[in-house]
Amino acid sequence: MDFHLLQQSNLSQHISSVEHLQVELLMLYGKSCDIGEGKHYTSLTRRGFKRLMKDICHIQHHLKALRSAYLIDSAGETLLSVGRKVGSASSDRGDERASH
Repeated sequence: MDFHLLQQSNLSQHISSVEHLQVELLMLYGKSCDIGEGKHYTSLTRRGFKRLMKDICHIQHHLKALRSAYLIDSAGETLLSVGRKVGSASSDRGDERASH
């Protein structure tokens, strides 16, 4: 998700304190309301917060498996392959063999 933050003098102090990840999480889990002139107000509701926490718990359970996972894509748009790296001794060099 790619957003351009408006840097007006009255907004820049508020926007600079919001981390990019927080913006993405609000966009993914928040509820958006049209406030006119093409603008939307997005905030995290109780339901959105519950969904976020559920997803975070799911991710925590799979972090070790994620460490050995990889994906291959084409131009960042098309997923070509997903697999697990074999052999952790060379995992920092990026020259692992892959198993599909």
